[in-house]
Amino acid sequence: MLDKSLWTAIVTPFDEAGRNIDFKSLEKLLKLQEMTRNGVILLGSTGEGLSLSNKERRQIIEFAFKLKLKIPLMSGVPSHNLVAGLEWLEFCNQFPLAGYLMTTPIYTKPGVIGQTQWFEKLMQASEHNCMLYNIPSRAGIKLHAETVKNLTTNKKFAAIKDSSGTVDSLVEYKIASPNIAIYCGDDYMMPAMSAESARGLISVASNAWPIATSKYVQMCLKGTCVDSKLWCQACKALFTASNPIPVKALLHHLGLISHATVRLPLALADLPSIDELALINQLIINWEKHYAL
Repeated sequence: MLDKSLWTAIVTPFDEAGRNIDFKSLEKLLKLQEMTRNGVILLGSTGEGLSLSNKERRQIIEFAFKLKLKIPLMSGVPSHNLVAGLEWLEFCNQFPLAGYLMTTPIYTKPGVIGQTQWFEKLMQASEHNCMLYNIPSRAGIKLHAETVKNLTTNKKFAAIKDSSGTVDSLVEYKIASPNIAIYCGDDYMMPAMSAESARGLISVASNAWPIATSKYVQMCLKGTCVDSKLWCQACKALFTASNPIPVKALLHHLGLISHATVRLPLALADLPSIDELALINQLIINWEKHYAL
């Protein structure tokens, strides 16, 4: 069930050369999320899912379930080729996943009918709940509200992750499908989206700040005043270069992963400096201590 209010879009750590997955660091990250009881999404854009081979993606799923974690796990689904998506679902259906994250098809920019049929085919093959992912900045087109309306009666359609950067899409989706859970997909937007009945957050920030981000989400959902300026500053610092470059640099700085390596076409050199992230990290630590009292 997709009943967590906070899901961490986990990074995929690599060795220094970027040729192999660093499973030791991945285990450390997953167990950190387990300690905080956050749900985890594997193989999303933050996890560089498109930069992994099919063999590597399978290894990550198998590894995560061998750990027997006491938290729910979701998996991203390939978003550019239907055959690859169906093959991935066939493989993943054998695992007790909480669900799938299905991105709006990338690059091809399908219309309402194309989107509807795409998701229908994927959900027909799925044995788990499905969360549709609206991210027009990466996909090139939004998840159409008409598509959402068309899929409302599909029993596998459980939620939407909205990374549009505006509450307008959330409102449109609520009108199109009032009973669908909608999750904020941009950390800094959580105060605004929770005010419009967002169910929770799919987070990049919780990779580095799992406890603080969980507190932040709970405060937003309860309508409690949070330091929105601080969290906006913190979350935007994680996007001073293409995701997940900054968060990997911060995780390495904190000693949570052995290397900050990303795979091309991403490059660590596109991050100007770690200094801003280090400063923000200390501010978030202080915020967490304050609200732990």
